[in-house]
Amino acid sequence: MSDRPTLQDFAPVRDNLPMLVPPAALVGPDVPPAGGTAFLHAKARPSNTAKTAIIAVIDHAIPFAHPLFTTSSGHSRFASIWLMEAAATERRVDIAFGRELRGPDIHAMRAEGDPGAAYRACGLASPGRCMSMAHADSHGAAVAALAGGFLPSDDAGRQFPLLGVSLPRSAMAETSGSLAAFFIQSALVFIIARARALAREISAGSGKHKPALVVNLSLGVTAGPQDGSGPLARLLDDIGKMAFPELGGVHFVLPTGNHRQDCLRAHLKSGDRIGWNIPPADPTPNAIEIWSAPSEPVPLLKIETPSGEQLEVPLTTSGAGSIVEGNRRSIGRVVLQRRGGDAGRICQTVILHPTLPAGPDAPWSPPGLWCLRLESAGKSGCDLVIHRDDRLPGFRTQGRQSRLVDPTYARRTDDGRWPGKDDGSSMIRRDGTVSAYARGTRPIRVGAGLARPAGRISPYSGLLPDGLAGDVVAPADASPSRTGMIVPSITPAGRQRLSGTSLAAPQVARWLAGRLSAGDAVPDRGALRDMIKGRAEDGTPLLPLDRLPWQPGLSPRAEEDAPGTPPSAPLPSE
Repeated sequence: MSDRPTLQDFAPVRDNLPMLVPPAALVGPDVPPAGGTAFLHAKARPSNTAKTAIIAVIDHAIPFAHPLFTTSSGHSRFASIWLMEAAATERRVDIAFGRELRGPDIHAMRAEGDPGAAYRACGLASPGRCMSMAHADSHGAAVAALAGGFLPSDDAGRQFPLLGVSLPRSAMAETSGSLAAFFIQSALVFIIARARALAREISAGSGKHKPALVVNLSLGVTAGPQDGSGPLARLLDDIGKMAFPELGGVHFVLPTGNHRQDCLRAHLKSGDRIGWNIPPADPTPNAIEIWSAPSEPVPLLKIETPSGEQLEVPLTTSGAGSIVEGNRRSIGRVVLQRRGGDAGRICQTVILHPTLPAGPDAPWSPPGLWCLRLESAGKSGCDLVIHRDDRLPGFRTQGRQSRLVDPTYARRTDDGRWPGKDDGSSMIRRDGTVSAYARGTRPIRVGAGLARPAGRISPYSGLLPDGLAGDVVAPADASPSRTGMIVPSITPAGRQRLSGTSLAAPQVARWLAGRLSAGDAVPDRGALRDMIKGRAEDGTPLLPLDRLPWQPGLSPRAEEDAPGTPPSAPLPSE
């Protein structure tokens, strides 16, 4: 792969992904070729192509047949969605697995008004094979509804045709992101190709208008290159800089992440020691990255087990090695890489075996408080970043998150609040806890805030390296004591309460699509910040809560019940 990746560089990655999806999703030799289906039914196309913007969502379990994504005539506003886990029933030259549905296909599947029938027809609610759409709740349902959901009776929704990629469970269950990035790269190629084709379809015979494309990617990882040099971050930058003849620009909206308070990041200088708490009964490996500054020497690291045994990390040159105890039993491994050539940064990754082995002969490592000592490093020291290793709701994978331990780190401020920017008193860092996916120069990075008191940053919201909450903040929590907001679920009448920057980002994507469709120019992050007048407590632009086609539970009930506000099904707890 070249130093600056292009879309073609990711073709080998795309071609090897089929091994990670259900067998029924593979496109076999007996699968017939797809026909030339239009993207949108005539009654679902924008009524004014000069005021149109395309919204794309990459997520998991996107309920493409939900009423919020249909018009008053019942036709789908989804122009195209790639269901990576769906049973393959037709062949397309650019899809190696799964199935693409277009607007008329979705309309035909839900002709009886039952969205569940569409999911069953695609094999997404099949016991023993794939149950992604058989659950009540999903992350993708919330994100897609916030980004592009409209009441069928609201004709404004037609101005925002939708594209989507529904990622497989295998990409989401492994929360370190080691698998998801490959699927996302392939999804981006698909989204760009379909957006260009859709733009040609909706603009045919109606002038030279080029609709803008807004892509929401409410996913993130904690580890990886922190300087924007990761393959996915660079790919987002490269696409954002490209001038596609059919599109009026491509804009990416990403969350900053939810790990500010999780003690996953630290900065050490030579001679510093820090604890690493490895939880018991963890069936997944635990990993930490040690990054040097550019052009500085390989850091030397020593590890101390919970029993006090001192272990050498056996690498001084690029390669991999095993970390062994005194009895020569392997308890982990280490990988050393130099990113960016001789003048680049050294990344040393320590990976400990699970504390709950898969079997009697499987390797394992002891749980408890480990200690990492930086024996020597360059004058700038090293950044430590722990890989995300938790469990997502609805997934069976039982990862347990490890954390850094520094006795000088205060989990709360003197007045009991969660801390914000770093104050330099501890090796553990909150600044720079933004997702590695959002480290590039082009994506709009969105933090989460509270609806009440307005302007306060949600305590979990990741911070940029300068300590700000993002390029913009949007509400994702009702108040300090009532976290989260009410969002749609997979079923039409269902609701779920979720929290996180993943819900703030699609609100910005929705707002941005509206401004772009109105003809506003938003060439970069600076222009976007200037367009938003409100400010959060740290000075970050604050996007006010927009009217949504359901009650999100962020405003006082009297305000939400005001005339003109659509009703929604209350949660059982209300």
